[in-house]
Amino acid sequence: MPEPPSHKPHQKSQGSNGHAVHHGSSQQLDRMALLAHQLMTPLSTISTLAQGMMRRTGRLSTDDIQERSEKIWRASLRLQELIETIMAYTRINSGALTLNLSVFNLETLLCRVCQEHRRQEAARPFQVDLKDLPDIFVGDPVLLEQALAIVLSNAMKYSPVDQLIAITSSKREGQIVIEIKDQGIGVPKADLPYLMQPFFRGRNAKQMPGTGLGLSLVWHILKLHGGSVQIESQEGHGTTLTLILPDEMPTELGADI
Repeated sequence: MPEPPSHKPHQKSQGSNGHAVHHGSSQQLDRMALLAHQLMTPLSTISTLAQGMMRRTGRLSTDDIQERSEKIWRASLRLQELIETIMAYTRINSGALTLNLSVFNLETLLCRVCQEHRRQEAARPFQVDLKDLPDIFVGDPVLLEQALAIVLSNAMKYSPVDQLIAITSSKREGQIVIEIKDQGIGVPKADLPYLMQPFFRGRNAKQMPGTGLGLSLVWHILKLHGGSVQIESQEGHGTTLTLILPDEMPTELGADI
């Protein structure tokens, strides 16, 4: 899987009227418009549902309130995820994304993230089979939790709610291997080499919510930990995303970023 490209300076070319055209500026505006649209969608959902509940106070049944509250909660989670991803991407661009190391139990972190996502779709079948994880792991639990949340959110977003998501772990040649497998729409073969690039989205996913920043952020987080990301996918048959972490953390963490 190719590494995400470095950001290049804005480039100019001559338009038909002889004036300089700033391609970088235009692209940046397009990206800002995309981010604004993605933020507005959950905000609109929250606003509409909240106003409806206010107008119909006293006439809603307990089930109605429960249903609308859950929709507001899911929309707020989506909004929080978007904001955290954008903030992390900004930190990457400024060189400020660094590790805050601590000692923690990786299996506990994995189970917590899986449980939180399972709550979001009660009908979704999850299969969690964690083996050979170390009792003690040194890393940044906040960033690793964010990476896992992005991968699980993608698996849920791009597969039907009745399709299984499987999370497994193993140890191979001194490395910790975590696999997240879905049975969703998959990725077209021609798009696979570009999935880690910021703002890139597969051609079969462009009509779905998303910024194209998530997998780029996952790649950077794993790289900071001395690890890597692998993707296997077939369009129409699902995706397996593999997170690889060193069993022993390298001496100079994040040196390659």
